[in-house]
Amino acid sequence: MNVVDEYVINVNTSAIVNEYDEAGALCALVLEGNKIVKVKMSPLSVIERSIEYYGNGLQGAIKGARNALGNISMPPVMICGKLGIYWFPSKSITHDDCVWFSIDHIEDYYSLSNKGLKVIFRDGTDITIDSNYSRFDNKVNRARKLQYIMENRTNGKQRNPYSQMKNFMIVRDPARKHYSVDSGE
Repeated sequence: MNVVDEYVINVNTSAIVNEYDEAGALCALVLEGNKIVKVKMSPLSVIERSIEYYGNGLQGAIKGARNALGNISMPPVMICGKLGIYWFPSKSITHDDCVWFSIDHIEDYYSLSNKGLKVIFRDGTDITIDSNYSRFDNKVNRARKLQYIMENRTNGKQRNPYSQMKNFMIVRDPARKHYSVDSGE
């Protein structure tokens, strides 16, 4: 297993889980393709670092997700819209045992008899987490919806709510040194 001090999520990264090192420090185990990378950062720090690397911040990503999806708890986040990298947490991001998932790498998931859930990735690897099906399914659907909304907003396909306005002219009043709108009515 490769051990690194820092890590930035890329299009091949599928999940991040936690692990404590020999000294008891919280570290991240990153699933990237068919390899695992141990990062000397917490999973949340890897998420934060990755979002910052691509030009945003975690709070901005959360705020943007809530703008698109409504005021929800535990929203998915856009790591990098240009690369189509969208992730979601398995539980509150304040929990050390929160697992982070890339929406594009999930192939399937199903309930296990012992209150667990098995998540299968497109490359055939899998992970078992402590979650129920409906809760996880809701998180997957929210992440896909965020991806759909954000991609439509940034490629010009989102309908502009102001497009219903009638024709108008903006006219400068030289005497008062301001502008006014003339709708022609």
